[in-house]
Amino acid sequence: MKKLCLNCGITMNVKPSLYQRKKFCSRKCKAEYHSKKPDAFQHLSKKTTVICAYCGNKLLRKPSSISKSNFCNRTCRTAYLRANGKNTNQHLKKQITKICLACGEEFKVIESRKETAKYCSRSCLGKANGERGKIQYRKRVKIQCTNCSRTLERKPSIIRQWNFCDSTCMAEYYTKSGAFSGENNLAWQGGDIVYYGPNWRSQRKKARIRDNFTCQDCGLTEKEYGKELSVHHIIPFREFNGDWEEANRLTNLVCLCEHPCHRNRHKNMVDDIV
Repeated sequence: MKKLCLNCGITMNVKPSLYQRKKFCSRKCKAEYHSKKPDAFQHLSKKTTVICAYCGNKLLRKPSSISKSNFCNRTCRTAYLRANGKNTNQHLKKQITKICLACGEEFKVIESRKETAKYCSRSCLGKANGERGKIQYRKRVKIQCTNCSRTLERKPSIIRQWNFCDSTCMAEYYTKSGAFSGENNLAWQGGDIVYYGPNWRSQRKKARIRDNFTCQDCGLTEKEYGKELSVHHIIPFREFNGDWEEANRLTNLVCLCEHPCHRNRHKNMVDDIV
């Protein structure tokens, strides 16, 4: 059967069973028609007018979404709950009166907290904890500084074999006692070696010439450095057990500036050992 679209007026084919209901050729036409004539379908709406419980504005709501209290939006609902929260379900709460142990004022709590509630506010709780902490939690012990014998107070958990006032006292004691120097150091390897064999000077010169008088780690030249570069044993000299010929082979030597490259090489060697 033929029928005209209410919106665009084109002729469309309609099944006999849908002749009364079919009014538009597409959803686009239906939407356009609704936009042009919004009142044409108001008779089909079942919405009713309700009042916002907070601001009093009139609202249109479906029967299924109407409740005892209705709101325009979340802002109105939140503001309403803040204003009337103290009165909500108060008839269900069984409260008792207690006296604050800190300030002595009366305050109310729900019955289930009658044994645990002691303070009327967090401020009173904080003050009480502070006073209690001065007595109960101050478990400090008097000891003497290992360096200057000054009396100190320390928690038992941080007391060690050596105890110091500050880093200055600690440094002075370590310097005087040699507590971590020489053989007392975990990285101790027997001290400096002052003699590298009879061919050391000639091998050292050859290594500098081979490396073009340039630090092999950072590229600094002797001219820029202002003095001769250091020559470093890649495998430490002491590991050759006095075999200076093997230790001083050119393949085991490398030119480095003293700071920071030569020091970094030695530091890394110590880290590997420790």
